[in-house]
Amino acid sequence: MRNDLKEIVEQLAVKGFRTAGGSQWKEVMHLMQKLITRYISPPDIQSWQDEHGVEYRNFSCIFQGESSKKIVVGAHYDSFEETPGADDNASAVAVLLCLGELIRTEKNLPFTVELVFYACEEPPFYGTEGMGSFHHAKMCDKDNTELMICLEMVGFFSDEKGSQDYPIFPLRWLYGSRANYLMVVSNIKSVKLLNRYWTVLKPSTLLYNRFISPFKSYGLDWSDHRNYWSKNIPAIMITDTSIFRNKNYHQLSDTADTLDYDKMEVLTKDLAKLLNVLPIKL
Repeated sequence: MRNDLKEIVEQLAVKGFRTAGGSQWKEVMHLMQKLITRYISPPDIQSWQDEHGVEYRNFSCIFQGESSKKIVVGAHYDSFEETPGADDNASAVAVLLCLGELIRTEKNLPFTVELVFYACEEPPFYGTEGMGSFHHAKMCDKDNTELMICLEMVGFFSDEKGSQDYPIFPLRWLYGSRANYLMVVSNIKSVKLLNRYWTVLKPSTLLYNRFISPFKSYGLDWSDHRNYWSKNIPAIMITDTSIFRNKNYHQLSDTADTLDYDKMEVLTKDLAKLLNVLPIKL
């Protein structure tokens, strides 16, 4: 799996390639459909156009579970301007593809699972109704959606002291100064479900921490999960904390050789376990 993760990131993390609506955007969507078909199955497509007639596509794969109630796991596949976007967000796309490969033959998933690859998370779409996740979230039935899990930048780690920063200094006392973990971010309304899932993530060899806040601040809503929160759908984000750790964020230096594929593999397997072992509590 490690080699697959690396190969996927290397295909996607090309300077200027994944700019939503850019000169190569049609090629990006074609590559995404090809990768999803290869690793999982031919995807369903949700498409829309902007005022200039440019088409954008979300891709999704659904796995029927014992319950029709759904868990959505999603990651955006566009990148910021001309940046390669290896961590942001090819890392999460690679994990989502390999996760799909792991669970595609499962027969006894507790919940129905939908894996979604979103277009248009980066500016100028961020925070607008043009986000791919906005288009997907508005189609979700909040009463039939158990949880949304957002994967946002999951590949950059460091064991060096002082490698991890925070929006407010006291958090350093709670989580330490080494960028060697993934943060699981939740709002107050999603805490109950986060705590249930935490029993699966906590024993992992990959370190996870929890960050729960009543405020939409400090990076709490800086990704696609925000559009599910706005529909009162429980959602969490799993992230390497982005700008608070990775100095390559939105830079040309965000390249495939900066990522830790061993840890990405552990995350992928942890997610597969999470989707498989959770009891149905409706």
